[in-house]
Amino acid sequence: MLTVTTNAKEKLKEALQQQAEPELAIRLTPSPANPDQLQLALDKPKEEDQVVESDDGTTLLLVGPDLAPALEGITMDYQETPQGSGFTMSRPAPEAEVTRVIEVTDGNFEEVVLESDLPTEVDFWAPWCGPCRMVSPIYDKLSEEYEGRFKFCKLNVDENRQAAMKYQIMSIPMQLFFKDGELVDSILGAVPEAQIRAKVEELL
Repeated sequence: MLTVTTNAKEKLKEALQQQAEPELAIRLTPSPANPDQLQLALDKPKEEDQVVESDDGTTLLLVGPDLAPALEGITMDYQETPQGSGFTMSRPAPEAEVTRVIEVTDGNFEEVVLESDLPTEVDFWAPWCGPCRMVSPIYDKLSEEYEGRFKFCKLNVDENRQAAMKYQIMSIPMQLFFKDGELVDSILGAVPEAQIRAKVEELL
């Protein structure tokens, strides 16, 4: 169902109060000139319409059955800006994907990585590194899949130079693999998921 903000409802009600036929409401329809755009027009309610009402029960907005599915999850608002004013349609941004990758620093590296009871991977990365961003979703995925069996971490080399120097990180993304507090393997660069998964399976 289309969500209409209080501000938008007030503007719709103001528009209806300016016309003389109380049985009419405002219908939301595709524009004949451009079906990808929507327009507002006065119309009489139909039985199959989805109806948006004001707090006092006044019928404000009509949405036909053909259009309703496309507006599921959409929010209608009314905004005033220096460039103009009008109704807007927006879809809420998706929630950030949950990840179990642990952010480690110079301060907690020993505790989180070297003293870990689980085999652990550390992704040495930086925000400006394009290949780092390419492989990051792989570690997000694997951290979910191997939860409780394998630990996945990431360390920003710009903010944590001590660990980067200790392990002589010259290029990123660099993945170091630890087991029982010891560095046991590494992978350099943006490599396929299958290669990373195989390395994880070796250490389990």
